[in-house]
Amino acid sequence: MTVAVRLLQVAVHVTTAIARMAVVAVAVRRRAALAREVARLLERLGGAFLKTGQLLATRVDVVGEVLAAELGRLHDHVAPMPARQALSAARRAFAEPPAEMLTALAGPPIASGSIACVYRMTWKGRDLAVKVRRPEVVRSFAADTAIVSGLARLASRVPRFARLPLTDIVGQMGDALRGQLDFAQEARYLRRLREDLADVDGVVVPEPVDELTAGGVITMTFAEDLAGQPGDRASVERGVTTLVRAVYHMLFVRGFIHVDLHQGNAYIRPGGEVVVLDAGFMFPLSEMARTRFTQFFAGMIKGDGELCARILLASARGVANGADVTGFQREVAELVNRSSGAVAKDFELGPFAVRLFDLQREYAVFAEPEFVFPLLCLLALEGTVRRLHPLMDFQIEAAPYVMHGLLMAPLTASGTPENIAI
Repeated sequence: MTVAVRLLQVAVHVTTAIARMAVVAVAVRRRAALAREVARLLERLGGAFLKTGQLLATRVDVVGEVLAAELGRLHDHVAPMPARQALSAARRAFAEPPAEMLTALAGPPIASGSIACVYRMTWKGRDLAVKVRRPEVVRSFAADTAIVSGLARLASRVPRFARLPLTDIVGQMGDALRGQLDFAQEARYLRRLREDLADVDGVVVPEPVDELTAGGVITMTFAEDLAGQPGDRASVERGVTTLVRAVYHMLFVRGFIHVDLHQGNAYIRPGGEVVVLDAGFMFPLSEMARTRFTQFFAGMIKGDGELCARILLASARGVANGADVTGFQREVAELVNRSSGAVAKDFELGPFAVRLFDLQREYAVFAEPEFVFPLLCLLALEGTVRRLHPLMDFQIEAAPYVMHGLLMAPLTASGTPENIAI
């Protein structure tokens, strides 16, 4: 799909949606109807637009309950691909697909998301989940990332955004999104996720089945008991705590981030056990970025805004000549000190992150683009915590993982850990 064709497609869908929204704006239940139209528009657009809707669905505090509920359907209830497309994908991937696979793909999927549909099959006595990539998604994602990259280049010429590494951020984000389409990579990431989370109690990650993974098909062990969230509050809060610890372990200790932990990729079983699915949207941090982000979070926990400001300066791509470094450090310190020590219901990471980037732009401190990915991960996680366990101390839960991560900091030439006066 060319960029021109995609732009025309987007224009047609948006125009149609605006017309429909104008009609429903006079309806009695206007908010619900408008939210439904927004979700339908993103579903029709598909590609990166649909993925954006999935990310927004995790932020009830940002978009509101009505729109979040409609967008939540985009996690695993998107209109499925026709059976003929799923069967065609399997026949392209394997010289002789197992008869059990073809039978499963001929029927309805058990889940249907933005990238793929998932089917259940039994093979050699094992219950398996078969994930089949949608045929049109590769072309639409390529066109979408090209469009967004062009917009980023234009925006970087605007004085307000000139000091932000927009093109680098969009480039890295595009690479990560395209990585979701590479099922061979996802199988490797799924295996790594299983190994890295083996140290976290109460977390289950499916195992990829190599002989049934190729091309646009990935097969993994089937995870039971994913029908819905457990009813009792204790299990929910135990599950949320386990999920938070798993994310902190991956972020601060392993430097391997799951950017897409929405409700269709992380489930809480009765009893509080957590099942983490789909390793497509993962991002491996560089060791420098992992160390610096861990140090920054340590400063957040301690309420040491001055330390956080020094870390941002140390991790920046550069600082403009004549920049007011003292003013930058003062404002970052004040922002961090205001935000430290708050429980989940009182701390808003979104506005905090936006203000942090604004300060870097205002004071000509050129930010490290890699920092966007841990922030995206924590934004999605924060949405879940605020909804299901609002009294959790989001920062204190990170403390043991931050300490572990700090002890893993690279050594300097003198043989001492590369920490900044922690």
